[in-house]
Amino acid sequence: MTVTKRDQLKLPKRKKPAVLLTPNVEIYLPTYHFLVNEFDHARRHELGIIRDDHEEFIHQYRVALRRSRSLISLLKPLFHRQEKDILKDTLRQLMQHTNLMRDLDVFLINMEQYFSLLEHQHHKGLIRFFDDIQSQRRKSLKILKGWLKSGEYKSACKQVLTQLDSMRDNPTSEGQLECKATAHSMLWHQFKQIESQCHNIDGNTDDAIIHQLRVDCKKFRYLLEYFTPVLSASDTKKQLAQLKVLQDKLGSFNDSSVQLEFFKHYLTEQKKKSGRYQAIEELIDIYGDYHLKAKEMTVEQLIQFRQPKNLDIYYTLYQEPSD
Repeated sequence: MTVTKRDQLKLPKRKKPAVLLTPNVEIYLPTYHFLVNEFDHARRHELGIIRDDHEEFIHQYRVALRRSRSLISLLKPLFHRQEKDILKDTLRQLMQHTNLMRDLDVFLINMEQYFSLLEHQHHKGLIRFFDDIQSQRRKSLKILKGWLKSGEYKSACKQVLTQLDSMRDNPTSEGQLECKATAHSMLWHQFKQIESQCHNIDGNTDDAIIHQLRVDCKKFRYLLEYFTPVLSASDTKKQLAQLKVLQDKLGSFNDSSVQLEFFKHYLTEQKKKSGRYQAIEELIDIYGDYHLKAKEMTVEQLIQFRQPKNLDIYYTLYQEPSD
């Protein structure tokens, strides 16, 4: 008997917006088309999520929504206040319904690494832990499928497009400024905010502050990528490379923090003498050390990022002539 595996969907490729970013075009129009295009790109991952073809579908869905949220937040002068608030709230709602699924997927993706970290005596308990993760994921997927097929979800998506259409049809005065001038102004403001945060971080800084820096760096990177068409290609490439190195360190630090919190919460639901408890308790000890080392490496990378030779490129490209 021949068994044929169901064909898996291919991940959607990002399309080009109908109106591209150019130096002298009013900023609101290409921004409208970019956001509509990005939202459409996110939605084209829905079927792959529902069919559970691959964890990358939900990841890319979230990336597209996160990029949209970030740009709306950073380019807020382009939106009337009510439009901006509704867009941010609705996109956050869409993201929240996928949070748990993505967290569980990350644990399953890293399964082999967890087993390699623990001695064999703890493997049976770890197997039980991943049985729980798989069970929780099945329940979460069922709930997420219902949400994606619901009228409430379709209404939320319609709300996003309605507010974006309003932004296109009734641009703000800032939205009618040219793209290049807006790019320099927005990037300079976000860079100065990140530079200030970097100077205030050391080995004693609270984890939440470092997490916020990670979020702001990611937003800055989205903004830089968006404005790349109207900037110096070589300078932008160098900046993106610097940000990637910094984000990798911040990401490792955040990942260890998230995993520690998940493990600690999981232990509160287990019997202390169980194999599950002992295995996860061992992982908490290991990841506690990882977390401290990740923090040290992050602080070291921030010191490198703050070096004048690295900051000069930002000052040269963004600083206004009057400064």
